[in-house]
Amino acid sequence: PEPFAVVSEEPSVAGNGELPLHHVSFIPLAPAAEPKKVEVPVLAARDVEKIRAVTDREARVRGRIFRVGHATKSNTYFLSFGPSREALTAVIFNSAAELFEKSKQPPKSFENREVEISGFIKDHPQYGLEIILEDPKQIKIVN
Repeated sequence: PEPFAVVSEEPSVAGNGELPLHHVSFIPLAPAAEPKKVEVPVLAARDVEKIRAVTDREARVRGRIFRVGHATKSNTYFLSFGPSREALTAVIFNSAAELFEKSKQPPKSFENREVEISGFIKDHPQYGLEIILEDPKQIKIVN
């Protein structure tokens, strides 16, 4: 229900020359409804155009990790969903790599595995489509 105020029709007159007083009653608001959880779409990793269409939004992507690359100098892992540069890549930076190791999910263990990842899709001008994985909860092995 919408909040509203009820104002009496007859104002009380103050005897000291001040403005008339109006009696007001308020009806409290009903408790707010729980916000609905929006279901994040699951996209196939090979469907690059659909993934590109949800750039800068959260998505879930399912597919087989084709290759796991590792940049030793920066300790960054690149989980590629295909052989071409067009394929989506999940990136695990050094800051999160230790979390994956501690949770018994070393990034190399995802190679040739069917996974589902979740996160924000970025279309990096130099590197293409990617999702940054900052937490092991963002990836799960499907098979």
